[in-house]
Amino acid sequence: MKARYILILKLFCLSLVFFIGACAVFKEERNYSKDGLTIMFRSLNHLDDVSNLTFKYPIIVSEKNIRNHLLSLLHRDIIKSRGLKPVFSKATVAKIAPLFKTVMKKVKPGKYLHFEYQDSKGITEGQVFVTAKKIHWRLFRINGVAYSNDPLRLIKPTWKLIRLPGQNYQTLKTGGFKKTIQNRIIANINLPFPKYRDRSRSSKNPLPAK
Repeated sequence: MKARYILILKLFCLSLVFFIGACAVFKEERNYSKDGLTIMFRSLNHLDDVSNLTFKYPIIVSEKNIRNHLLSLLHRDIIKSRGLKPVFSKATVAKIAPLFKTVMKKVKPGKYLHFEYQDSKGITEGQVFVTAKKIHWRLFRINGVAYSNDPLRLIKPTWKLIRLPGQNYQTLKTGGFKKTIQNRIIANINLPFPKYRDRSRSSKNPLPAK
C-alpha cells in the first residue's frame, strides 16, 4: 500500500513538473497580434549563419526609428527589373510600428522576432533581431510571394530588396567566395527617414505608396 502511495505521489510530481514547464513555454511563446500583424518569439537556434554575431538585449528603439526602418524596406521584381515598391505602405507602417516597438522591448536573451503581416494582398513574413548598432531584417514573403533568386534560374526568380543609404545586404562566405543575400538587410540602428525616388519614373514624381 505504501509503495502504491509513493508511486502515485511520484506520478503526481512528474505531472506537475510537466504542467509547469508547459505553462512556461506557453508564456514564453506568446504571440502578439494587432492590425493584421502577428509577432512571435523564436529561439536563436532557428537562425542560420549567426554564430559570429553578438545579439543586443533589451531592444530599445523609438517608434519613430522603427517607422524609418519599415519605410526603408524596398523591393523590386527581379525579372521585370523596373519600379521600386515599398514593402509596407505609410498607412500600414503607422499601424504596425507601435506593436513592433512594444514587442521588441520584451525580447529576452536567446530569442528573436518572427513576424507576419496579413492584408488583402497576401502575407508578408520575416525575421528581425538586433546586434550592436545594427538591425537585421530578413524577409521570406512579400504580399504572398516567396523570395527566390536562383542564379541558375532553376526556380523562377521573384523579388529582391533594394538598399538605401545606411543599409547593406547580408553576405555569406562559402569556400572562399562571398554570396550576397538579397532578402536580408542589415541597417544602421539609427536610420534616418528614407528619401528616395523611383528612378524608372520622372524625377518629379515620388515613389507612390504601396
